[in-house]
Amino acid sequence: MATSRKISKERMALKVSLAGTIFVATLGIGYGLYVGSNAILLDGMFSFLSMGMTGLSLYTAYLVSKPDDEQFQFGYAHFEPLINVVNGLLILVTCLFAFVTGIQTILQGGHDIILGDAIVYAVLSTVSCFSIYFFETSIARSVDSELVRVDSQEWLVDAILSAAILVGFILVIIFDAMGYSKWNAYVDPILVTTLSIAASVLPIKVLRRNLKEVLLVAPQDSVQEHVDQVIAELSEKYDFDDYTHHFAKIGRQYDLEINILVKDEKRWTTKQQDNIRQIIWDKLEADLGETWLSVSFTGQERWL
Repeated sequence: MATSRKISKERMALKVSLAGTIFVATLGIGYGLYVGSNAILLDGMFSFLSMGMTGLSLYTAYLVSKPDDEQFQFGYAHFEPLINVVNGLLILVTCLFAFVTGIQTILQGGHDIILGDAIVYAVLSTVSCFSIYFFETSIARSVDSELVRVDSQEWLVDAILSAAILVGFILVIIFDAMGYSKWNAYVDPILVTTLSIAASVLPIKVLRRNLKEVLLVAPQDSVQEHVDQVIAELSEKYDFDDYTHHFAKIGRQYDLEINILVKDEKRWTTKQQDNIRQIIWDKLEADLGETWLSVSFTGQERWL
């Protein structure tokens, strides 16, 4: 029941995000073309890109809730970090393109924009993006969803972009009042260049975290330490001849394989082996949650 509520909240958050993305993307691209602002156009394109990725995230949230089947016999958990990696790469490429465009516009002498309408857009976009960011952050925290958490980070980037655009346009008004209107043409491309650098920080973090899961890198955290500790304590208590274990986190699922060397066949009956499995599960269930757990016993070292 708890899992069902988590999936329901996760999908609801992503649906709200998708609706918000459609609104902000349409607003940004339309206003950007109308007022002649590349900064607004970048903001709109970022939202448009997020729209596609939010749709993928919503579909992924549906996939990872499905049980394993004949085609995907280890389940669908691996889709989650894979989608997050694609998402992060696309955002990073967008930031790089925006940076190059901004530099080119500065070298070409900048360009003017329709200031009044640009400020209206910046206010609407900033309020919308921050509202959805705080909403998704709350949901991600309550259900511990990496999909919603990554999606909320996109909204944070978009909110920061919009807020910075608003500040930039306010600076244009200040420059006009101070008699420095000749520099106004450079404000928009400078905003584009600066924001593209700032916005690239979050997708890099997303890539760093999710690439580890795609590459099956063992998580270096308190959960890994607890797994090591539990297996070591059981080995000492039940006198294993030797053991190895392999641990990875893939999306919301942990994969844990434990191989135990036992040479006394009479002592290690099937009942005793199942008892050890149950003890391991009881000690690790709270930390691991959804886990693919495999505990095998062997009398030959080559199978470790």
